[in-house]
Amino acid sequence: MPRIPDRYLLNKLVFALLPFFFSAAPVRASSDEKFDIGHFRAGIEKNIQKRTLANGLRVILMKQTASPTIACYLKIGVGSANEPFDQAGTAHFLEHLLFKGTPTLGTTNFEKEKPYLEQIAADGERIDALERRLLDPLVGEDERAAMRARLKILTERLARWQKGAQQYIISEEDSQAYSLAGQVGYNAYTTTDVTNYQIKLPAHRLAMWAELESSRFLDPILREYYPERKVIREERRMRYDSRPTALLYELFLKTAFGMSPYGKPVIGFDRSMQRLRLKDTRDFFDANYVPSRMVIAVVGDLDFDAAFQTIEKYFGRLKAKRAPEFPPTVYEPQQGRRVATLEAKNSPAMITGWARPSVYHADDRAFEVLARLLGDGQTSRLVDRLVIRDKLVADVKVGSSTPGEKLDTEFTIFADVFDAQNYRQVEQIIAEELERLRKDGPTTEELQKIKNRYIAELVHALQQNAGLADNLSYYELILRDYRKMFTALEEIEQVDAKQIQQLIKKYFTEKTNTTVYLKPIGR
Repeated sequence: MPRIPDRYLLNKLVFALLPFFFSAAPVRASSDEKFDIGHFRAGIEKNIQKRTLANGLRVILMKQTASPTIACYLKIGVGSANEPFDQAGTAHFLEHLLFKGTPTLGTTNFEKEKPYLEQIAADGERIDALERRLLDPLVGEDERAAMRARLKILTERLARWQKGAQQYIISEEDSQAYSLAGQVGYNAYTTTDVTNYQIKLPAHRLAMWAELESSRFLDPILREYYPERKVIREERRMRYDSRPTALLYELFLKTAFGMSPYGKPVIGFDRSMQRLRLKDTRDFFDANYVPSRMVIAVVGDLDFDAAFQTIEKYFGRLKAKRAPEFPPTVYEPQQGRRVATLEAKNSPAMITGWARPSVYHADDRAFEVLARLLGDGQTSRLVDRLVIRDKLVADVKVGSSTPGEKLDTEFTIFADVFDAQNYRQVEQIIAEELERLRKDGPTTEELQKIKNRYIAELVHALQQNAGLADNLSYYELILRDYRKMFTALEEIEQVDAKQIQQLIKKYFTEKTNTTVYLKPIGR
């Protein structure tokens, strides 16, 4: 199944924002015992310091001395939503390419490698230009034949340049260096809204991390551009084209969002991926990887002044830039129900969703509570009805913000249905449960259970350096203030039955609904 719901497209954001993949025991025995949010917040905040570098990059440090380690998370406020449609997949592709090294990392001799890289760039651009020209239906056959002959020559020549460059390339040299330094969890991911780079290291390796990571953004060499373009196309085939439920998710995005920034999958479309151009990718990096859109969070055994000094020494080298314009295409208000069907060799599945505002809207926390009421655990309303009692679906997941949070988005329900004949019955039960909540509201016991679990999950996540660094960087970047990770608890506590009733009445209408179905064939 694709990573449909919820915060961050399920890219390991924070347990409190992943209602359907994590569970934890309640942190208090009964609803009479009040969790002291203020005391909890004060206990954490006293160990946190934040500074903003002269170039605009924000740095958040948190001291945790339980082990001599640090978790380093670096987030950039750029994802697939920042791409033009004809460059869909660029943000994710760039994440891959930024592991290819610098003039001093990933190569045995950059001066000898450089001429090959220049020839690769020149001939690669000529090939891409010709292939795009061939898409023009008004090009005559004689001209097409000439272009194809030229393409054959250029493609053979490009292969020679690539072979020449390969003799100087050291693959994954940064990964090897980190492994020797004792790394854990060295990874990166891209979502609709964010690109994230993360690692855990021994505490004394902070300077090494700062030097290597800042160099990644200071002077990247986009080595192996064309071979890597084939790699991400293969990744697309594995993650999407061979998985009908992933294609169903992609269809949902297209149907719900159209040509707005959220109307495309993070990985991009196959036909756009094969035509991504090196110059466009460089331009995308230059425009979007700006220090003011970056947040660093380091949590662990550290000294504040020394750590800030180290990070500023290396990341201060990044030049301040003006933040780019956001893609101008916007989400158009929905004027009627949208329905689409995907035919594939697969068991039945469906996604239904309702348009909702971004995370910055006052109703955001109520959407989160509603998602838990419907789909968090065996006692949640839809799991109880659809999975346990009526046995119509194998699995149901509810996401409060799909596929992202910065823009108008969707509240979604995914159902893995046993029989396609039962789609209408599944929809009827969803409608019944929403109507029950609209009419009667959730019970006090339901709300308290959700609030208890929310707190337990957040406390559990914050017991780990990585969870803390992930949360701090996320809230600072997307919510614009890391302290909102604490006010989130207060906001969840304030959600009541009346707010849930008003939420359903306001947003859950037929004209704001989008539903896509998977129609099984050949089974």
